[in-house]
Amino acid sequence: MNLIEGLNIEYIHVYESELEAKMILTQFHDQTFGYLHGGATIAFGETIAGYTSNKKINKDEMAVGQNITANHMKPKKIEGYIIAKGKLMHKGKTSHVWSIEMFDENKVLISYLTVTNAIIKLNRDSII
Repeated sequence: MNLIEGLNIEYIHVYESELEAKMILTQFHDQTFGYLHGGATIAFGETIAGYTSNKKINKDEMAVGQNITANHMKPKKIEGYIIAKGKLMHKGKTSHVWSIEMFDENKVLISYLTVTNAIIKLNRDSII
């Protein structure tokens, strides 16, 4: 299993300048006390922002995470799910900036992230 599989992302919807995704919580997301690990939330945000940026660029480019700022507002027990709703705040030639709010199933704000992706030329010769 890799990190993306372990995150248990149920869906990612890509819109013109927005995204929505759902992550089902399991023991994989636990920080040992029965609550959602902040690192899992950050990995979820980077994964969905990267996926969505990659849908919005040329085939000879790829988006890679460059910077993430996360604010965790409320603890979340390992039950239910998290819904992420993001907006593309900046779509430049060399970077995308996403603003992502994450809510639990009761619409309580759990975390707020800003994710910056660098847009780089894909060098297929260097991919193994």
